[in-house]
Amino acid sequence: MYLHIGDARIVFSREVIGIFQYDQYDNMINREFLESLPEGAMKVIAKAEKPKSFVVTDNTVFLSPISPLTLGRRQKKTR
Repeated sequence: MYLHIGDARIVFSREVIGIFQYDQYDNMINREFLESLPEGAMKVIAKAEKPKSFVVTDNTVFLSPISPLTLGRRQKKTR
């Protein structure tokens, strides 16, 4: 099944490793993880809006304008 993560972007649900709140970027572990990503591994969805979550997949991290709670609900519906 698919998970819509914003701005007409979808990912396979089976590829999703985790959905995290972007506001916790101040958390040292989250910040280190996001800053250590290789070049091109992070994709920004809907650049005009402030990201509310980041979605970690098998090979990409997406910054999404949709809250982690909403994305979690969508993922449960696809299972």
